[in-house]
Amino acid sequence: MVSGKNVDKFAVAGLTPVRSSLVDAPYIDEFPLVVECRLLHTIEIGLHTQFVGEILDVKAEDSVCDEKGYVDIEKVRPILFEPEINTYHGVGKFLGRAFSVGKDIRGGRPR
Repeated sequence: MVSGKNVDKFAVAGLTPVRSSLVDAPYIDEFPLVVECRLLHTIEIGLHTQFVGEILDVKAEDSVCDEKGYVDIEKVRPILFEPEINTYHGVGKFLGRAFSVGKDIRGGRPR
């Protein structure tokens, strides 16, 4: 809600910026999950802009990983911003595994 031009947002929030060796942007030391990306394409879609990137590195603390070492979305608990109505949302509970959750549905035909 303030510009970084006049305020050190990291200092105000009590967060530590870390210089990336891969991209020209800092990441936040206190965050348990960091995904560093390179911008590949910028696509204008009406009033919105879609950014397409390539993931260069993922840094994940053990606290947000499952027993196999994969990132567990329920442990990360990301916040999603809905710009159309200016609201924030959390990610819900696990619903099922992709490509298998629908196998028990009867009567429908595959498309």
